[in-house]
Amino acid sequence: MAKVLTVILVCAVLLPGCAYASQDPPTGGARISSYPQSERLEPIRRVIEPGSSLAELNPTRLGPGAAYYLARLHQRDGNHDDAEALLLASWQSDPEPWRRAAVIRLLDHLLDTDRAEDALSLAMAAEKTYSNDTEIVWYRLEALYRTQQYRQLFAQIAQIDRAGDPATRQPAIREPVGRWIPDADLALWRAVAAYELQAPDWREHFARAFTDFPASPHHSRLYLFARARGDILPRFSRSQGLLAEARYHLADGRNAQSARLFRALIEYRSAGTMDMKELVAAHNLSDIGRAFISGGDWRLSLFSVDTLIPVAAEAGDTAALARLYEYQGRLLRSAGNRQAALPAFAQAISMEGPGPDRDRVVWYAVQTSIDTSLGLAIRVLEEHGPALAAPARVASLVDGLASRLVQERDWTGLHRLYSALDGFASEGMIAQVAVINGVALRAGLSRTAEDASRSAVEQADLLLRRAAGQWENPYYALVASVLLGDTDLVELSSYPAEFVRGDSDTETYAYAMGLFRFGLLDEGYRFARSASPVLSSHSLGRFAATLAADRSYIDSMRLMDVVARRESRPPTAEQAALMYPRAFAAEMATVMQAEALEPEIFYALVREESYFSPGIGSHVGAIGLSQLMPATAAEVARAMRLPNPDLTDPLTNLSIGGRYLRSLINRFGSLHYALLGYNAGPTRVRRWSAQRGSLPPVLFQESIPFAETRHYIRKIFVSAVQYGRLYGDVGPQQIFETLFALP
Repeated sequence: MAKVLTVILVCAVLLPGCAYASQDPPTGGARISSYPQSERLEPIRRVIEPGSSLAELNPTRLGPGAAYYLARLHQRDGNHDDAEALLLASWQSDPEPWRRAAVIRLLDHLLDTDRAEDALSLAMAAEKTYSNDTEIVWYRLEALYRTQQYRQLFAQIAQIDRAGDPATRQPAIREPVGRWIPDADLALWRAVAAYELQAPDWREHFARAFTDFPASPHHSRLYLFARARGDILPRFSRSQGLLAEARYHLADGRNAQSARLFRALIEYRSAGTMDMKELVAAHNLSDIGRAFISGGDWRLSLFSVDTLIPVAAEAGDTAALARLYEYQGRLLRSAGNRQAALPAFAQAISMEGPGPDRDRVVWYAVQTSIDTSLGLAIRVLEEHGPALAAPARVASLVDGLASRLVQERDWTGLHRLYSALDGFASEGMIAQVAVINGVALRAGLSRTAEDASRSAVEQADLLLRRAAGQWENPYYALVASVLLGDTDLVELSSYPAEFVRGDSDTETYAYAMGLFRFGLLDEGYRFARSASPVLSSHSLGRFAATLAADRSYIDSMRLMDVVARRESRPPTAEQAALMYPRAFAAEMATVMQAEALEPEIFYALVREESYFSPGIGSHVGAIGLSQLMPATAAEVARAMRLPNPDLTDPLTNLSIGGRYLRSLINRFGSLHYALLGYNAGPTRVRRWSAQRGSLPPVLFQESIPFAETRHYIRKIFVSAVQYGRLYGDVGPQQIFETLFALP
């Protein structure tokens, strides 16, 4: 096939008009054989051309892009010869965007199958059409490297270097290009080409490849190349050798070895008369910090950081000093000295300008303060929260801090936290603390008054109404509306809104639509997610409906999650039906009837456990639709007389999960406690109940010390409300009373 492809490529280069005829084989004698015959393609056959055989389908009769999509079907089924012929047909005959997509996919395939000569020919042909396409230029450079045409490669790199910044030795293109990282790939190609050509400055190129940019897989490739050649690494100085080996280990994930080598490098350079300033350059500090923080031996690494701090101070490098104080704080924290870490974080914050680096240090300062003093954590937010570039960065910390304050019954601290957040946080973050304070005021637990002219009940209602007026955090909007007795605030949207907006990029929509039309559902989902900024909610909903019809519920709902985050309002009925489907309806009905489970609650549980994906497994080993731990499932299955249950079978999994939930309900006499036990285990629930069971149910829920479990109950409540509205005529008030009824 390689020879055939070469002939076709020559035709493409020399005879641009040589196109793929509708029913004739491509030039060069390649033959398009029968199309993939897997069972999964049977419904595709009906969608594309009812009653036809895939073997009889002709791409040109199926519209633009058909050859491209059929090629992808062939690739998925392992028919690579047919896929190549179809990709060539698409590249030669299709309009955009399929034409370029076909040539990129073909170039990827050729490189991945070590056919670099063919890739070079194709890249050169593509450059005649896409003269300013940087990605295709990079394919040509990669192909030159793989075919060992080092002289041409070196000349091309020299042109790119001239277009860059000679002062910083940075290429003109810094952002990733397709599968490449420009500065790293150029450094690798430049070093290897210079060595193979025995250029006078090849040692300099090799050294710079290891010193001029942060660790990446390229360092691993280059280090192995240098070690295999035998005459490269011995030419390095001691300092260069330590840095090269440290980055090699860091790139491959051997952080402990990398940290040891970076410590040796710092010790070696500080003991001599060498310039230390190079070590505090941004690209070096990022690697040093990464290795030290994740490489263990924190006290030893802390000494090395302390060695670098005066170097950065003498150089007047404020950014480097900020990073080093951050690393100092994180290393102290990892070593268990949280009290000493806080001044280091304060130093780093004082030196940082607004942006993600400062936000990260504030996050560490708040987290460390929570572990030492809740009042101090609030003070850090009061002082530094308003300057956060991305306040959402601390959302998880606010959740944990609020929970700790409820556990300690620190109602004054909770009022302070609300006031602090009101200066910078989003309405969704504020809603959580507003509901906690509102419930505490109503229950007479909190006597702190923000406004002396209003009663505690009036203040509580103001807080709850604020929480109910947002949808960024649906749980608190729903809880607040129920407590206010005004669930009209959070009804399903009755207007189509975003559903009627067109797509801002019609080519992107057409490409995505083709993936779904031809049954490339996994690929369609991934592309739609990546292209969601230019796709309308209506289009995403249409794709989600296609996925749901194929029972790919997890991908369908993930697309709708994108819609929900985008719109930040109660969903429309159409959106809600896709977000909360009645999946596996027959199996669910059987289990709910057998175990006397409320449909809204059981559907919500299964949705949040697995997104209705029967084969899904968690990082802790839970399996299937109701996410059963094997040991728990085995115990319940024995009681049900189910030998060797298959936990990936929907009915089996749901039956065991339903029986286990029913047993927890019977044990605790409380649905809330049963759901907590389902997620965190019954023993923990009994302990939490003994410690804080006297709190009002909403506050008891907030006091749960596990963030995952707190969020689990919130998600189930929101889902149960939507299932009740959509399918059962059950309102939020009834769901709330069912879920939070006292045992």
